[in-house]
Amino acid sequence: MGRRLIWTLNQSAGIRGSAGEPIPVPWKAFDDLDIRLRQGQLVLIAAGPGIGKSAMTLTMVLKALVPTLMYSADSDAFTQLSRAIANLGDMKVSTAAEMILQERVTDEIKDSLRDIPLLIDYDSSPTPHDIEEILMAYYELCNEFPKLVVVDNITNVVTDASDSGDPFSGLEALMDYLHDMARTTAACVIGLHHVKGEHSSGTKPIPIDGVKGQIHRVPEMVLTMFKKPLQDGRWILCVSPVKNRGGKADPTGETYAELEFIGETMSVIDVVYHEPSRVDVHWDPEQDERRMHEEVNWT
Repeated sequence: MGRRLIWTLNQSAGIRGSAGEPIPVPWKAFDDLDIRLRQGQLVLIAAGPGIGKSAMTLTMVLKALVPTLMYSADSDAFTQLSRAIANLGDMKVSTAAEMILQERVTDEIKDSLRDIPLLIDYDSSPTPHDIEEILMAYYELCNEFPKLVVVDNITNVVTDASDSGDPFSGLEALMDYLHDMARTTAACVIGLHHVKGEHSSGTKPIPIDGVKGQIHRVPEMVLTMFKKPLQDGRWILCVSPVKNRGGKADPTGETYAELEFIGETMSVIDVVYHEPSRVDVHWDPEQDERRMHEEVNWT
């Protein structure tokens, strides 16, 4: 039997390392709701397709400037590079894409990219073994584990149960694995995930039981996301802390932080209201769902 150790509370303070340290996020709206992504913990972000979970996570990675490892199974290198350049350069994604294809990326942009402490694995269907190999390669290269790990998205990870034909089979065990990774490496591990079909339109708050596969047992934090419009045509990204062991939580999803999602540049910022009072929101879920399908879907 392997040797195990037990600790007093005072000793626990000495062995925690960087666990519990918050990852910097660029949104005051998160602070207002005690949404703090902490090292050593697992975070699950769930939303329908095209709502903006990847854009929000990428914005956070680009602004946090902490050592980050991303498993980009859902997006290829061209897509991620286009989005990053658009975000950092405040330009349209289409413009960034043309710059890449025509090899016109400026030295200024290249310097900005170089300042981002991010390494990316683009395997489209990694196994947990592959994930661990890349993580250890990161450690060998950097002589430390990353502070932030992103898995986009977790249904692309091939588990032992994947042969069952159910793409969501085995995800509970994968959550256990990612949770152990967070605990062992003291990294904040973020997994992006889907929601149930009845919530995939993304036009109304998503409760905790709307998470696909009901895999919300293990993560310390679960965030669900939907969008709603402002009367001037802007879209608001609503992030609901449906589970939050370190702060406020509302399992109904009705309590949420509001962020502005700028799809053209793949940017997510705090909402800026131009009037002293809150802008009126004219919200018809059925009408807004039709509008969302008419717009470009960003994942």
